[in-house]
This record gives sequence, C-alpha cells and structure tokens, in this order.
Amino acid sequence: MKKKILGIMCALLMFTGCSKSVKISNGEEVIASVDGKDFTANELYNAMKDQYGTSILINLVDSYIASQEIGDNEDASVYADSLISQYKLQYEQYGMKFSEALANAGYASEEAFKEVLISDYKMNEVTKNYLKEEVTDKEIQKYYDEKISEQLNVKHILIIPDVKDGATDEEKSEAEIVAYNKAADLITKLNDGADFDQLAKDNSQDTATASNGGVINNVTKEGYVTEFYNAAYALEEGKYTTTPVKSEYGYHIIYLVSKNEKESLDSLKDTIKDSIVTDKLQNDTNLQMATWNKIRSKYKFNIADTKLNNTYKATISNLEKKDN
Repeated sequence: MKKKILGIMCALLMFTGCSKSVKISNGEEVIASVDGKDFTANELYNAMKDQYGTSILINLVDSYIASQEIGDNEDASVYADSLISQYKLQYEQYGMKFSEALANAGYASEEAFKEVLISDYKMNEVTKNYLKEEVTDKEIQKYYDEKISEQLNVKHILIIPDVKDGATDEEKSEAEIVAYNKAADLITKLNDGADFDQLAKDNSQDTATASNGGVINNVTKEGYVTEFYNAAYALEEGKYTTTPVKSEYGYHIIYLVSKNEKESLDSLKDTIKDSIVTDKLQNDTNLQMATWNKIRSKYKFNIADTKLNNTYKATISNLEKKDN
C-alpha cells in the first residue's frame, strides 16, 4: 500500500529538508527554471496531483490518523532503528554505502527515512488493532480448539534415509528401507533394555538434539509435523513408539517424557487474536486497504478536490469488487 508512494514522499521531504525553500502563498512562486521557462509551485502540484496525488493524500491522511491512534513513538522508533541497522549491515556486506542508497532512493536523510518507517509501523499497528476488534468469540474458540495444543516434552531418535543427489526411484526406495530397518533395530534394542539417551547420542541424525539424548521440550501441534506430534501425543508418559514414525525428515523413535496441559482460553485470548489477524492479513492482500477505508470513514474523511475524490472512489470501488 505504501511502497509506491515512498519515493514521492521522500521527494517532498527533500524540499522541506534543504536549507533553502520557496515559501508558497499563491502557488505562482517560481521553484525552478531553465532558459526561457519558469516552473511554478502550481505546475508542480498539478503534475504531481494528476499522477500521484490521491496516493500521497491518502498516505498523509493515514499517517495523521495513525499518529492520533498511537501517540507514543517509542516502539515505532525502536522498530525503525532496528530495521535501519539491518539495512546498513546488508549494504556493508555488499561493499555499498547505506547513505548513498538512501540518496539514490530519493531520501533527504536517514532521519527522513526513519520517519517513513515509523509511520508505516504505526499504520500497521492501527490496522491490527482495528481487525482485532472484529475478531469474534466463535473465531477465537475455533482457533483454540484446532490450533492450540497440549505441549509435549519428548526425546527422539531420527534416522534419515541416505538418498544421493540424482538417485533413481529404486535407489530412493532402497534408502527408505535401510533407514526404516535401522530405526526398527534400535527399537528392538530398547525392548531389550538399551538406554534411550545413549542410543540417541550414538545414532540420531538430528544434530540439534542428539548430544543431549534427543530431548525436545514444548512440542506443539502447530509447531511440528503432524505425524510426529500425533505419534507422541498417543503415547503414555514413559513409553516410546514401537514402530518407526515416518515424517518428511525421516524415521523417528519417540519417547514421551510428559504432557503439559494447554493454557486456558482466557489466558490466550489476546495471543490468539494476534494470530488470527496475522493469518487474515497474510491470506488477503486487500484486507489492509479495506480496513483503512473503514478507519478513514470513522474519522469522517472527505476530499474537497473533485478529481482526487473521483480517483479515490474508483480505487475503493475496485477494491470492493475484488473482495466480492
């Protein structure tokens, strides 16, 4: 929503950020000239209005509304500083100067760029806040039932099929059989009294957990592959899977240490609302624009200029058609 107009905003910021600026009283002031031609503020305004006017105007209005909704700049400033630091590091890694990149993009200064980031952050937060107000109890309950699970503390051993690059289907199938049989053999050793932790240290190909006996804490349904979670959840505490569990990663032997009851719905309501809104925004690219149309209406947004107003109405109309 904002990307197309950032460069235009920055051009405007350049006028205000320089030490010399033309004071506008009637719009006929000359702001630039070439041999035989003066260019007035009105000419610049009309040219920009025709091409970018509605977008710039909407951004100015939205920025103002966001500043009214979120008066404190602290979180937005921290966000902007963090993002700028990341950008600087990326440019340095490629041997480029961030200051030059800003200038090439039309930003008068790093501070001007930061102000844009702060404004964008606030607008995004306002979007989320408004959408959270529309989340229903039914949506919250559905999300809780379907996506919030008990947390499991487990240990596991992972055996990965040794599939070479360019392997044939037959070779892939053979590698699967070898991996399955190895996992099955380890289960036999467990049945004979072998120590799970030691088997994990000696055999598991999950490099992140093998050294600590395959321990994984706080396993959730939404955070792990379905086959893994379901197999672990079906176990009694202190028991392990009696056949290898296949997932996209390979074959697992899973030992359930303990189950933690999932948190209550009331304690998770705000977190669930955030997740629902995030999902909605990711799944509907028009949702943010549609939400801001509602927000502007709440603030009695009105465009006096007929041409700009017609362009705005056409934009909203097209958005509503997409939604339908």
